[in-house]
Amino acid sequence: MVTIIDVAKAAGVSPSTVSHVLNGKRPISDATKKRVHDAIVALGYEPNPNAQALRSTSSGIIAFYASDITEVFSTLIIQGAERICRENNYYMIFASGVEFNNDIAEAMHFLKRRRIDGLIVSFGIRKRIENRLPKALDFPVVSINARVSDDIPSIQPDDYSGGREAARYLLQRGAKNPAIIGGPESRLASEERIQGFVDEMAAQSIPFDRDKMIVYGDFSFDSGRTCMATLLQRDRSIDAVFCANDYMAAGAITEAQKQNIAIPQQLRIVGYDNREFDWFWPIPITTFSLPLAEMGEKGASTLIRMIKGEKPEPFHAVIPSSLVTRASS
Repeated sequence: MVTIIDVAKAAGVSPSTVSHVLNGKRPISDATKKRVHDAIVALGYEPNPNAQALRSTSSGIIAFYASDITEVFSTLIIQGAERICRENNYYMIFASGVEFNNDIAEAMHFLKRRRIDGLIVSFGIRKRIENRLPKALDFPVVSINARVSDDIPSIQPDDYSGGREAARYLLQRGAKNPAIIGGPESRLASEERIQGFVDEMAAQSIPFDRDKMIVYGDFSFDSGRTCMATLLQRDRSIDAVFCANDYMAAGAITEAQKQNIAIPQQLRIVGYDNREFDWFWPIPITTFSLPLAEMGEKGASTLIRMIKGEKPEPFHAVIPSSLVTRASS
């Protein structure tokens, strides 16, 4: 028997696109419609009316999948998503990657049996992610904190703009010779924060030697200490450091104090993520607060629009973080 997957393969599109062409619930280009209809005719595909009738009835349920729903970043995203769902009379069910050994395909199979209307997938780490979602999903999907493919809407923090704002802030505070402690080079969040900082330095015509003034840690406290020691060994005149996360910022502060450098009088330090320890660290840490609840709200509202057959705008959204100034800068 010819399936919707066979039609999708013949037309060179995803199974969900074939489904959208058949039910007319999402805008599809005329060229794509023609390819799908031509494939249907060529293969003799006949949609299952019973299955279509079953799917046409809304369950009022939205699923939320995260690698670990107990992690603080996930819980804040969930809070935002839940608020929008309540306002629109949807219930939420949850699946944690921990339960399914981080096998997204298995988790999707579990959720699909619950007849959900749509799915939010939230990634705890911003990195380049291969789309591991099953191809035959017949409900809308929104990705949070990662862009998994061109045809799945995404909601992400604007880490690049955060990096630019960090540079502007430190320069306004009088920094003349800033440096950067980055996270792992494979991590997209760190990469974008660094690039934003470097681009702002260039925009203000301030020389910046990437090879000398950027060192890479692993997002841990200890790597922040080690990286700070390396920077000071290279150039003792460094007067500001932008750290790609708060754990490394805490380590950098600790190492600077060990070397009898006064903060912020001699060295200003800015972190990222607004972790819970920032405000009560011995020198409270200036940082950026991620728009986690807002990302959850935007993800849920985008998904609900898709469930109603509307096209989300923008398809791939970025939301700025907020600078939180404290004593370290």
